Amino acid sequence: MSSYLVLARKWRPKTFDDLIGQPYITQALKNAVSTEKIAHALILSGPRGVGKTTTARIVAKSLNCERGPTPEPCSVCVFCKEISDGKSLDVIEIDAASHTGVSDVREIIENVKYVPSSGKTKIYIIDEAHMLSQAAFNALLKTLEEPPRRVLFILATTEAHKIPVTILSRCQRYDFKKVSTAKIKERIEFITNSEGIKIPDETLYLIAQEADGSLRDALSILDQLIATFGMEIKHEEASRILGISDKSLLKSTLEAIFNRNPKRCIEIINEASEKGMSPKRFSEGLLKVIRNALLIKTCGRDIVSDLSAEEKKEMERISTDQSIESIEMIFKLMIEGADEIQRSFYPRMALEATLVKLSTIHTVVPIDEILAKLEKLSEGIGVGASHSKYQEGEVQRNSEEKKMTSHLEKEPTSGSGFNDISTTSEESQLGFSGLDLGDFVRFVKSKKPITAMHLEQASKIRFDNGILEIEFFSSSIHSDYLSRQDAQENLRKLSKEFFKRDLKIRVEVKSSSAGEIGYQSLKERIAKDREEIQEDPVVQDVVRIFGGRVVEVKKLKS
Repeated sequence: MSSYLVLARKWRPKTFDDLIGQPYITQALKNAVSTEKIAHALILSGPRGVGKTTTARIVAKSLNCERGPTPEPCSVCVFCKEISDGKSLDVIEIDAASHTGVSDVREIIENVKYVPSSGKTKIYIIDEAHMLSQAAFNALLKTLEEPPRRVLFILATTEAHKIPVTILSRCQRYDFKKVSTAKIKERIEFITNSEGIKIPDETLYLIAQEADGSLRDALSILDQLIATFGMEIKHEEASRILGISDKSLLKSTLEAIFNRNPKRCIEIINEASEKGMSPKRFSEGLLKVIRNALLIKTCGRDIVSDLSAEEKKEMERISTDQSIESIEMIFKLMIEGADEIQRSFYPRMALEATLVKLSTIHTVVPIDEILAKLEKLSEGIGVGASHSKYQEGEVQRNSEEKKMTSHLEKEPTSGSGFNDISTTSEESQLGFSGLDLGDFVRFVKSKKPITAMHLEQASKIRFDNGILEIEFFSSSIHSDYLSRQDAQENLRKLSKEFFKRDLKIRVEVKSSSAGEIGYQSLKERIAKDREEIQEDPVVQDVVRIFGGRVVEVKKLKS
């Protein structure tokens, strides 16, 4: 019989400090052991291969070590060795998958009353605890809640949601997380160096990524490569034997998609097929590559932890000329395509169709660029008669309206609500203008949205002898809010920040029948102009093309 010990067992952590990627849990358990305040029942939950059973054994060694209880078991005394070898009479490991019934739990209940034979604490480790039957859980309730002294239950499970809440409420729970790709790579690099195995750095990254957060899976993959190629492993051979998509082919595929070259995409699929890569694995790998490109484009290199520095730089180069919107659209389409490839009876054809689709779609233009082009177009040829009429209506009113609103010094120029933003000649000489005030309102909106919301409802905003006057037609919640001391203090600070000058704030309410009539007349006129603009053929074409709607009507800057 072979005496070879797989790497996952040979390099199983022996102390809390050896555990990888679970700092919170190790620190909590070390403190509990050192202060002798460890709970009588623990639940260790999390994905496979992250150290649940190993942690349970380390807890057992910490409590039964000759030097214990200690957070740093020696691993050389008789008790530690027996626990590590699974031979201790006081540490009973039970596989719940094969001991699911009430009779198995009854045996535990009968034996739990006996004191430890040689150690200090009797420990029951129930692996895959979620496999116990409902009746078995019910039988265990009383014993789990009030076990005899010197008895500890540790339940390990990958599916904590399947454990009844009556059990969960009686246990102290620790949730294990997937180990990061960087930490897995660092660990297997240490192991390969210790074992004298020659393996490229890019292959270590490949193994760590394929492990999907499970250190045990990574070591199993490494064992498979050692069994196949011996103590010297080449990257190309490792990729082929594992059926993992070669990253160079995936990056070439992404470049072909960005360059809108469907022929090159099909050539890469043929090459990948010759290397033994399945279409399903190829699509999964390509989806990850597109995801990395999107994250690097939007958030920078540091956000992606499962790539080397060279790979991050290469991904950045590939996506340099692509907009975020384009990569996002390609990513969404690839998700749909990958799902179809996984379910298809003809995955190769589904993959080819997906790549052809991705490499022939038109580039997505950012919305800011679209708006800039539309504005440039409107400045060059005019948007239509209704726009000219609207602009004229914004700048001039008929004589009757001027009489009814004679208290307004100038007509609205901001196009925001019914505000009149104006300046005196003195203030204009100092460099202020209606445009400045409009920009000031937008500045306030970026800093204090609530204050800006009330400010936009003013009937007039103007400068007068170092005073920022804000007028309302009538008393309202908007005038009341801006009359508050804290609101005026905010406006004073923001005006100083924007205009680089101390200004006083004055809020006035102009209650007059003429003002109300003028306000209503102006409101009706703007509503009428808005309706005319919405009926403009050019505007209707834009709405139809982009599938949008008219949200706000503003006067174009002259």
